[in-house]
Amino acid sequence: MLEYLKSWTHLAEIGQSRSSITNPLQWAMVILIGGMVLLILVHTPVWVVATLFACLLLVIVIFAYAFLYFMHTQPDVLRSEHFHLSKMAIERGLVGDSITGLIEPDRLQDSTSKLLTGESPDAESRQ
Repeated sequence: MLEYLKSWTHLAEIGQSRSSITNPLQWAMVILIGGMVLLILVHTPVWVVATLFACLLLVIVIFAYAFLYFMHTQPDVLRSEHFHLSKMAIERGLVGDSITGLIEPDRLQDSTSKLLTGESPDAESRQ
């Protein structure tokens, strides 16, 4: 049972960074659905569950409107923060990966030429 819950929490990584502009609405939907399930399990009055369901429908309508609006006006805000950072690095001409980090192309060329000639790329930084 614990492994099952861990897999669900692993899937719910929408709150670790700014995922998209609709992130708060997604969390509101998750909270309302969880609250409705909990209230149904403890046998609360129907009007309480119906109120939460009405709130859920309102959040879904707002989510759909926001998604469609931003899809037509600013599609980049629907993408993840990681995408934005990668896009900015590409636009500035930076290259690299998660191990080496981002490197400006001229510095990369200097390091590559030093490696080909047998010099250590860090030789000048040590002097």
